[in-house]
Amino acid sequence: MWLTGRSVALIATAALSLSLALLAGIPALLYVTGLSAGLVAVALLLAVLARPRLELRRTIEPAIVEPDEPVEVVLDLAVRSGVPVVTGRWRDRVPSAVLGTATGTVPVAESSRVRFAYEVRGRRRGSHEIGPFSVVVGDAFGLVERSLSAGGRDRFVVLPRRQALGVRVGPAGAMEGTTRLRAASGLGQDDVIARPYLPGDALKRWHWKATAHHGEPMVRQEESQVRPTMLVVLDADPRVHDHAGFEWSVSAAASIVAHYGERGFDVDLASGPSLVSLESGHGVQDALVTLALAEPDASPPVVPSRERTTIVLTGALDSAAADRLVAEVPSRDTIAFVARSTTEAARSVLVGAGWHVVVRDPNDDLATIWEDTMAVIAR
Repeated sequence: MWLTGRSVALIATAALSLSLALLAGIPALLYVTGLSAGLVAVALLLAVLARPRLELRRTIEPAIVEPDEPVEVVLDLAVRSGVPVVTGRWRDRVPSAVLGTATGTVPVAESSRVRFAYEVRGRRRGSHEIGPFSVVVGDAFGLVERSLSAGGRDRFVVLPRRQALGVRVGPAGAMEGTTRLRAASGLGQDDVIARPYLPGDALKRWHWKATAHHGEPMVRQEESQVRPTMLVVLDADPRVHDHAGFEWSVSAAASIVAHYGERGFDVDLASGPSLVSLESGHGVQDALVTLALAEPDASPPVVPSRERTTIVLTGALDSAAADRLVAEVPSRDTIAFVARSTTEAARSVLVGAGWHVVVRDPNDDLATIWEDTMAVIAR
């Protein structure tokens, strides 16, 4: 609680009028002294009796956003007080990585509760915390003010930046989320796979034996569909990354996961101790949130033991780090993106394990590197 400039001016007026009243013998100035000092004293008394308290509900929409996407923060504010108070300027604390003006004057409202909003934008990936909130309240004459705070904090998540990748290459040459495996020739009708009838299926595909066995219409499945799977590994070991290199790897992992997930692939994302599985592309946002919150972590990655196409995003490796990666990632069908400062001995370890090694710099364009890499692998 503090006195405003008006109070200081009134106190100075009271002191001056009192001095003039005593020195010049003008008793009427004592009324000015009493009025000025009395106003400040009453304001102080009311401020003590008011005991104002703040009620705040903050809503952030949306809670998960792309970089630089606007986020609306809605504040539902009420000030409860024993005597009437006037609300002034408010401020909501935001981190330096968030752009926006989170301060202003509380709008005038007919009731004690007021609702207003402001907009911010997150520049960098991660979880950004907003709060605490504070507002200045004072008496109706503007003589005494105090600051009230609401300690609650709310968060929103900014996803990693991503790039669109070429769609012409996937596991086993797949273009979409399914690869088609033709039924082997020479099999009799009993060996043909059957599935439930769907409207539009031709009568010639009717599977009579399966229909009799299941008690419902069944047709011959002349080709089976198998969803290809991908494994994306973000090597979060802080010993192999600088800040720029780690951010490049996170952005690349997000781009690759989104690329295959949006095309219906089954994708496993191993990011340090976290493992997120996408089935037929469902759960892309969960994987992106995991990458948005990713930090360097020396814990070994949780990698499912399964042979499949694997992409590893890592940093500057020496031979020991390369040996570690080969031991942690079981697949030989692996593409590893490594920093240019990776040693020749480390590259030899990866190549010896059957991996395809791609050298990158933090400033390299992922889409270009991806296109060149896929063109070489497809030969």
